[in-house]
Amino acid sequence: MHEYVMVPIKFNPDLLADFESRFTSALNNEQCHVIVLTGDLNWFSMGMDLDYISTDYEPLFISQFCNILKMVKNSPKPVLARVEGDVIAGGIALMCVADYIISCETVSFSLPESTFGITPTIAMSCLLERITPHHLKFLVWSATAISARKALEWGIVDKISTTETIEQDVRAMSNKLSHIPASIIRESKLLLDWHSSFDKTLDLGSHLLGEKLSDPQIIEKTRHYLECISLFNDEYADHQYEQN
Repeated sequence: MHEYVMVPIKFNPDLLADFESRFTSALNNEQCHVIVLTGDLNWFSMGMDLDYISTDYEPLFISQFCNILKMVKNSPKPVLARVEGDVIAGGIALMCVADYIISCETVSFSLPESTFGITPTIAMSCLLERITPHHLKFLVWSATAISARKALEWGIVDKISTTETIEQDVRAMSNKLSHIPASIIRESKLLLDWHSSFDKTLDLGSHLLGEKLSDPQIIEKTRHYLECISLFNDEYADHQYEQN
């Protein structure tokens, strides 16, 4: 049996706390063998709530987000991401700490933070286990959205599906993951974490982001970015797509 846990479209302290509570509930549910992260049909997640960052930001928010990423990545139960909507910024970080990612073919992925002077260090830390440094630099420096096909080619996602078949694909993979002994999940993650030093990389990314968000000029650039982008139903909608 798998259990769906909805990812917040935007990350702020209250929404992250709610996500942590629901993820913890799934961990404690003995009937749940696989946790499936999911968003809505338009957005899997946009990452940090820039309205919050530019008005009410508190430094503890970064450590809260990083602790959640570590919790998901170190989950004793397999975590699968079902991605039907676009993913940007910190949303990519949360998606990438899942063990297996199934994406619809229409989804795009982007890291737009450089547009307003922020290095996406948290997302970079999570992407390093899936993508080459060369491709990562392109995502960060260009701020260009890439297609699902390109994301599959680069290793950001593990499988591409369609709107019609994604539920079937999620069920099939969930069934496979649910039969893996808990000891194999635990020992595999232990060995891989030892090799990759994910926590140290993420902690460095957290420190660097904290320094940036303490700079009033960066906060002002963030406000300006929010004023300039097009808004639709209170969601970021201004994206450029790179075609395969």
